[in-house]
Amino acid sequence: MFVLSNAWSTVLRHKWRSLIALLAACMVMFGGVFAQAVHAAYSKAHGKTYELLQPIAVIRPTEATLAKRNDADPAIVGKNLDLQEYGMIAQASQANNPQSQPQYAMSASLPLRQAKSGVNSAAKAIPGKSDQSADKTGGEFTLYGLFNADAESVNIPGRFKVTQGKKLKYPTQDMQGAQTKGTDGKSVLVSEALAEKNGLKVGSSFTIADPDDAAKTYKFEVCGIYTYIDPAPTGMGSDAKLAKNNRDNAIYGTGNVMSTNEAWQTSTSGWSTLKYDVGFITSSPDAYKTFQKTVKRLKLPQGYAVSSPTLEHYNDSLKGLDAFDRKMRIAQIALYAVCGVLLLALTAWGLTGRRDEIAADMVFGMTKARIGWQLALEALMPTVPGLLIGGVASIFASKPLGSKLTGGHATSLTSACWAPMWYCIAAVAALAIIAFLRGAFARYQTIFDADEGLES
Repeated sequence: MFVLSNAWSTVLRHKWRSLIALLAACMVMFGGVFAQAVHAAYSKAHGKTYELLQPIAVIRPTEATLAKRNDADPAIVGKNLDLQEYGMIAQASQANNPQSQPQYAMSASLPLRQAKSGVNSAAKAIPGKSDQSADKTGGEFTLYGLFNADAESVNIPGRFKVTQGKKLKYPTQDMQGAQTKGTDGKSVLVSEALAEKNGLKVGSSFTIADPDDAAKTYKFEVCGIYTYIDPAPTGMGSDAKLAKNNRDNAIYGTGNVMSTNEAWQTSTSGWSTLKYDVGFITSSPDAYKTFQKTVKRLKLPQGYAVSSPTLEHYNDSLKGLDAFDRKMRIAQIALYAVCGVLLLALTAWGLTGRRDEIAADMVFGMTKARIGWQLALEALMPTVPGLLIGGVASIFASKPLGSKLTGGHATSLTSACWAPMWYCIAAVAALAIIAFLRGAFARYQTIFDADEGLES
């Protein structure tokens, strides 16, 4: 008890030195554990989580092809991949994986024009930078029929979220194979910008016209209003030359929306020809690479390439985590070095100028072991609470703090995070041992050195 009270008295006499030691221990523990949690999240994101992805492979025109494309030329519809070509690709892909049931993310689209003036509830599109007559472009809107929820994740204009109203409900099969009812062919989603321009709300109706026959109109009902969560692709945002290419003029429905006009499903020429976009759902990133090789052997039409929006979105989501992990690796090394040197310096500072005190303790009969234990306690008293505070803080703060700084990725503590804890505990224990050795190896000659100093 005497040793403990002496150590505590020394710690209180040097408040600033003790406080700095406590803060340094707290910082090195929290920083080490947090940095390890971030790196564990990084390793998992690039390892196990990545391997569990089921990339959707799409076959679309390259950016160079799109840059040269004239969307005011009806002949371009003949350059789109048709269902027969997609079928050939599906057969070749299935041949490589005969045991798996193929799955698809599918959508169809076509332009629709503004109804003539005077038509009840005629909707007006957001204009493009260089609009042309609807007779040349097919219209100012683009109607998309999404056949399943997966089609939303690889939507050409970008992923969206419904901010008002209801999401699209896709038909599914129950356990008996019966088809459940999805959103009907009259209910659609419109963008916030288009809704604002036309004063549309959930439940409102609007009218637009056929791409090849301005006299033929269709009435749709707004079941929801959406906004995009992805950046606009080149030429599909405010930089769109034609109104139909501005993604805010996109109208989304389920596949049922294409049954509004049977001619759209059978047309093979003109703007009424449906443009299909089929995504092939692969079982893993390796399976996606195999799919790429398969399609390459089939020799796609010139100007088309295989890509995976799934992988692109996932890799984009990792940018914040990757950058933060690089910074934390450097910060972790720097923190270990700075705090380690600081704690060593503070410990050494606490041991200097103690010769007379140690001599006096030995005169009063304290053993060298007890003196060493007192010096060790002086090193442990501020640092152990610092480690505890830093450890508890890391347990509660690592996940929310990491999520905020990495763009939403979970940085939960894992078994790997115990390593920095043990490093910090070992470092503090080493400081205590150094302090203990200072007392344990004190020379009895110190007593006489002290006496000589008093006599002089």
